[in-house]
Amino acid sequence: MTALLLIVSLFLHSARPADQYSVWKTFAVTRADDSIFAARIAEAHAEHLEQLPIGERIVAMGKLFLGTPYVAGTLDTNANAENLIVDLRGLDCVTFYENTLALARIIRKYSSPTVADYERELVFLRYRNGKMAGYHSRLHYTIDYFYNNQQKGVFRIVTKDAGGQYAKYDDRAINFMTSHRASYKQLATNNAEYAALLEIENDIHARKGFYYIPKGDIPKIEQNISTGDILGITTNIPGLDCSHTGIAVRMPDGRIHFMHASSLKGNVIISEEPLADYLTHSSHQTGIIIARPLEVK
Repeated sequence: MTALLLIVSLFLHSARPADQYSVWKTFAVTRADDSIFAARIAEAHAEHLEQLPIGERIVAMGKLFLGTPYVAGTLDTNANAENLIVDLRGLDCVTFYENTLALARIIRKYSSPTVADYERELVFLRYRNGKMAGYHSRLHYTIDYFYNNQQKGVFRIVTKDAGGQYAKYDDRAINFMTSHRASYKQLATNNAEYAALLEIENDIHARKGFYYIPKGDIPKIEQNISTGDILGITTNIPGLDCSHTGIAVRMPDGRIHFMHASSLKGNVIISEEPLADYLTHSSHQTGIIIARPLEVK
C-alpha cells in the first residue's frame, strides 16, 4: 500500500498581454527546454501539423515525444511556492498530455509561436480558470481538470455519450489528497493550502459524481472513441478519481491504443496492445473517462 500511495501522490502532483505575463514566475526552464520547444515547433511546421484537425494534430504532436523519459514530480520541485514549471526533458502521464495539448493548440493559434505563448497556454490549461494562485489553483484531480477546461472551451466531456448504456455513475467523495495530507509537502504544514484544497474537493463532490466507462465494456463502445481524445483511467482507490492519463490513438489495426508516459517502460510510448487489453493488467484500473479536445477559436 505504501508503494501504491507513492505512485498516486506523484500522479496527482502533476493577444499577448505583457502585464499579465509579468506576474508569473517561471521556474526550472533551461536552454534544453527552449531547444526542445523550438525543435517541436519546427517539426510541426515542417509536417504542416497546424493544418490537421485538433484530434489528429494532438496525436501527431504527441508522437514527437515518443521515447522521452518518464520523470515523476517535475511540477513539485518547490514546496514553498507555486511557479510555472516548463520541463520538456522528462514527462509524467499528466505533463505529457498537457504539453502535447498546449503545443497542438498554439501552432494553430499563432503562425510563429514563442516560448512566452507556450507558457501562457500552460497556465491557461493547468490552473483553475487559467489563473495561477497557489498550489490549490493547480487542477490536480483529472475530473476537475476536465471539468474546468470544459468550462474554458478546451474540452467537451463525452464519456456519457460515448458510453451510452454502458456508462456508469461514480459518486464517491474525491478527497485523496486531503486524506493523505502528509504525503504532499505543499499541504503537510500549510494550513491555508490544505483548507483551500479541502474546499475544492467539496466543490467537486457537490457536482454529484461523474460518469465512466467500465474497462470490460470498452470493446463495445470503442468506435465512439476518437483519435486525440484525452483519457483518464479511473480507479477504485478510495478517494481518487483517476490514477493515469493519456491520449487515444486509432492504429492501423482499427483499434484504439493508448499513448502515454509509462512509468513501467520508463518513457513515452504507444501501447502495443489495444486500450481495452492494456487495462486488464491492473485490478485498480476500472475504466475510462473521455475529454474530447475542441478546436482553437
